Amino acid sequence: MTADDAQADESTPPEFAVLGSLEVRSDGELLTLNGALQQRILVTLLLEAGRVVPVSRLVEAAWQETLPDSAEHQVRKTVAKLRGRIPQGRRVIVTDGAGYRAVLGSEQLDLLRFRKLLSQARQAREEGEKERAARRFREALVLWRGPVLAGSGGRVVDAASTALEEQRLTAAEELYALHLDAGEAAEITGELRALVDEHPLRETLRSRLMLALYHSGQQAAALDEFTRARQQLADELGIDPGIELVELHARILCQDPSLSRPERAAATAALHDETEAPHALPFDVPDFSGRDSELESISRTARNAMPGKPTVLALDGMGGGGKTALAVRAAHYLAEQYPHGNLFIDLHGFTPGQTPLSPFQAQGDLLAAAGIPSEEIPTVPAGRAARWQPYMRGRQMLLILDNVVGSEQVRELIPASSNSLVLITSRPRLTRLDGTEWLSVGALPEPDSHQILRSTLGADRVEREPEPARELLRLCGGLPLAVRIAAARLANRPSWTVQRLVERLRDHNRRLDELTSEGRGVAGALQLSYQSMPLEQRAAFRLLGHHPGRYLDVDEAAALLDTDALTAENVLEELVDIRLLEAREPGVYALHDLVRSFVQRVAQGELAPESGRATERLLDHYLHTAELACDTLFPGRRRVEGTDEDGISRNRFDRKSNALQWLDQHRDSLLAAVDAAYDEGLLWHAARLPRELGFHSSIRGYDASANEALEKGVTASTRLGDQSLTRLNLMNLAMGKWRLGQLSGAVAHLEEAVDLSRQMEDRHSEAECRARLGQAYNSMGKLDRALQLSQEASERAQELGFPRLDGSSLSMLSLIQVRLGRFEEAVKSAERAVTIFDSIQEVQLSVSALQYLSQAIEGLGRFEEALAQSDTALERCQYLNMHSELPLVLARRADILVRMGELEEAANSSDHALTKATSSTHDISRAAVHLSAGRVRYAQGGLDMAKDQQLLAHEIACRMELRYDEACALWGLAKTTEAQGDAQLARQHRAAADSLFALMKVPETAR
Repeated sequence: MTADDAQADESTPPEFAVLGSLEVRSDGELLTLNGALQQRILVTLLLEAGRVVPVSRLVEAAWQETLPDSAEHQVRKTVAKLRGRIPQGRRVIVTDGAGYRAVLGSEQLDLLRFRKLLSQARQAREEGEKERAARRFREALVLWRGPVLAGSGGRVVDAASTALEEQRLTAAEELYALHLDAGEAAEITGELRALVDEHPLRETLRSRLMLALYHSGQQAAALDEFTRARQQLADELGIDPGIELVELHARILCQDPSLSRPERAAATAALHDETEAPHALPFDVPDFSGRDSELESISRTARNAMPGKPTVLALDGMGGGGKTALAVRAAHYLAEQYPHGNLFIDLHGFTPGQTPLSPFQAQGDLLAAAGIPSEEIPTVPAGRAARWQPYMRGRQMLLILDNVVGSEQVRELIPASSNSLVLITSRPRLTRLDGTEWLSVGALPEPDSHQILRSTLGADRVEREPEPARELLRLCGGLPLAVRIAAARLANRPSWTVQRLVERLRDHNRRLDELTSEGRGVAGALQLSYQSMPLEQRAAFRLLGHHPGRYLDVDEAAALLDTDALTAENVLEELVDIRLLEAREPGVYALHDLVRSFVQRVAQGELAPESGRATERLLDHYLHTAELACDTLFPGRRRVEGTDEDGISRNRFDRKSNALQWLDQHRDSLLAAVDAAYDEGLLWHAARLPRELGFHSSIRGYDASANEALEKGVTASTRLGDQSLTRLNLMNLAMGKWRLGQLSGAVAHLEEAVDLSRQMEDRHSEAECRARLGQAYNSMGKLDRALQLSQEASERAQELGFPRLDGSSLSMLSLIQVRLGRFEEAVKSAERAVTIFDSIQEVQLSVSALQYLSQAIEGLGRFEEALAQSDTALERCQYLNMHSELPLVLARRADILVRMGELEEAANSSDHALTKATSSTHDISRAAVHLSAGRVRYAQGGLDMAKDQQLLAHEIACRMELRYDEACALWGLAKTTEAQGDAQLARQHRAAADSLFALMKVPETAR
């Protein structure tokens, strides 16, 4: 005997549970098995406990689609891992011929106990011991926790699970027959109704429910069940009910005396005295994850209960959000605090094919579940309410009223005088239910969603694809129903990677279809909420579906709905109440990504003439408001021809910060609006909106996205045949490309824009485009050409009375003059630019002008004055929160501090610049930031770090064809390598720098 075998002898035999999610326990502790492969192979062996399972059968169970070449080897390897993981594993799983066999006693496996109890129950029934038979049936059915492997076992396991489900339902039918024979119809009505809801096409089960209702004095309800059964059979299978159900219906209809309720046995009646505490909670979800704060909130509410009064807590949230699972988890946790028991009822507020239960029906089901004999349950509403309230009076119970449609459905179910806790779950917030505390159940945080994924798929599979797993959870939006369906789909497809499902979910039009399984899914849950809405509200919801983004405000909604802001806000708040919208902050709302997919699908499926007008109204609103915001931020811009200013307030934005905030908040929606306008053929809007995005991007630095919009703008304006708009979009696209360092493309677009301006004989436009050409040529190191274009643009702007262009041309002129060593001229140009910008209150462009002014003054050796100008630029940059400009401003400040010998402060400023530059600066500015950092490190004596920064700057400058920056990087490298003692390399760098500076005519004083 080996040491392992000896240790196995001493351990308690492991226990297994397969009637639901797989559980393996040793000494009461739950063991974790990694991955679907281990789980499926073990479950297959357990389902065939005592019988040999060939390896070929295990291979079939483990893989659903294409088998790996090493399938049999992997099965044997997995069995070895199971034997090592499970205590006494070699005794539990034995090799037998060409396969394996699970060796277990009935006390070790719930499936064996289930079968043993069923056998005992049927034997007791044959012997006439019906009470013992009912107890054994009950004991067997309690073992059932759900489908084998929670429905994610694959084809082979699912087939076995279906057979076991049939055994379970047959046993339930036999049990309920015993209860009916014993005169206990009322006690089983609630259970039967829930089971019939799960299996609406099972006629024997339906007949038991009809008979139970009839014996409970509810003839009309019994007949309604037949009507429902006939409709569902016709809809699902295209058949009529079977002869037995038809005959039962006829006998109930004519009140056949042979159907009279059997007398209730005295012994059985005693067993169900109403003093017995009922325990009717559903099973707790085994892989429940997270919701710690919500559970604590529920517990705190229970702790703070007032004596003699019921505590009512209503959980609200969108369909599929896990409200029921949360309520059940909390109820199981708190159950011991309520000695008089617990009750659960599904009120079918949002159940497909079901009419919500009335308070009268619900009271009857609750009383029956509490053990009240059917003859004591009144058959009229007033009498039933009078029976329900006295029953609850003085009791300390826990009630879950699940799936509630509205306040009136549960008002009469809440105990009037009781120490009970009532947990209500509903989609809408029950604002008309007085004395109720509310708890909104939102999206599941990513770590908790991640745990659901790990529990279903196994840690190994999730950890193999960490990024796809995170994207999968993002696409599910934290909705537990979506996460569970996605996880189940992957569990059923072991050959799929997580990335494959992610790629399918990325398709916005397919996402809801992908998140559906066995007729249950996110779309179905949302459809029920949609169908419960009044027609007018549905119409408004569909119009909101034309919003292109996730977030919307009251003004956007007003545009879509063609109404005023107050009315629009009321509509939005009503949608918040039914949990189809989220309130983010006053006046701002959010659509969950999956709700957005749903409403856009509904809107596309129910197109009406009003839909197109709604989109146009929203685009008009975006265009007008974005123009106002940009006019506030960038004063002195030229107005675009064709702008309709009727009814538009020019004073909407009283401060630049408000205008910038609006643009920041609506950026994603504006980008999506351009796409929508372009795709829907609304070319005028597609041509106009991109300009505003280009201007905003000049501050916020999202040029890659803005340029995509501008490219659509160029195409749309070209298709419209509008040369003016084409020129405008080309120029703004060129500047976006310039900021990304794509200089050749920028110059090509600008030259095309200049040609269009000349064709239109538009002197303003031509001057603008030539000024931008000067800016591009400066970056490319063509300083003579850049100087000429900037001087001409300034002169033309003065002639045309275009101060903004004059200021920007002078500002660029000053930078070119600095690079040419003409510092006195540069100071004058920059000072004129700053004066112009201040006169028109243009802050953004003044920041650049102040930086160039500080460079010019530094070139004259007036360092304190240069630092003051740099600090003013920094203040203005921070005032507008100009993320993209800040690194360059900080780098400029560091350069001056180095010249002043303030190396510690220079290093702080440089480090700050580098940190910000990694995520926010314009690409074209990155080389300058690294050059500055190199100068700081060189001054501090950190030669290796200086060289690293200079090499980075050189690489960026070469890639972007920034000849001046390239020369500066080589000049810095020459100094650094010389200090490091590499004279030859230093000479090479200096020669290359001298050559470039000479081509650009840059004197040594400006290097």
